[in-house]
Amino acid sequence: MMRTRLIKAMSTSLLAGSMAFSISAHAAQGLYSASDLMDTDVYDSTGEEIGEVHNILLDDNMSVHSLVIKTGDVLGLGGRDVVAERGSFTLRPEENADQEFDDREYEVHMEATGEEIKSLPEYDESWWNQTSDSLSQAWENTKETSRSAWEDTKQATSSAWQNVKQGAENLSDETEEEVE
Repeated sequence: MMRTRLIKAMSTSLLAGSMAFSISAHAAQGLYSASDLMDTDVYDSTGEEIGEVHNILLDDNMSVHSLVIKTGDVLGLGGRDVVAERGSFTLRPEENADQEFDDREYEVHMEATGEEIKSLPEYDESWWNQTSDSLSQAWENTKETSRSAWEDTKQATSSAWQNVKQGAENLSDETEEEVE
């Protein structure tokens, strides 16, 4: 009887903990329209306009990997496409913009100065191939690490559960001996 109560109490704690983790893992992060981000003005860290969003690159999880920014063009001619990876920019609603459902306006703000932006990699076939290969290799490494971590977790959980079960049985046996 005591063992049953202990097992129920542990199960309830584990279930409540996993539910709390699940809820926090799916918290809302915001929602943006890719079509509204296209041609959005891009500003450097000093607030100077340096270009506009020319393309949005997604990873296998359909998360933004990077933005392709058209910089240095004059009247739509010339310029250079550079790659700004996620984490090097922020997205903000445009100030004083009408935030209608189908007409949202944004600004992209870089954490780099205009000079630092000039050193960003150019968006070309070489960059694409190198980045694609690098991401594929990272994914393979992640899968292997995850597989190993899952096996370690499964083994540790099984071992911990066996220890709890054995402890509960010992406690039950001791309680029965004291009652007799």
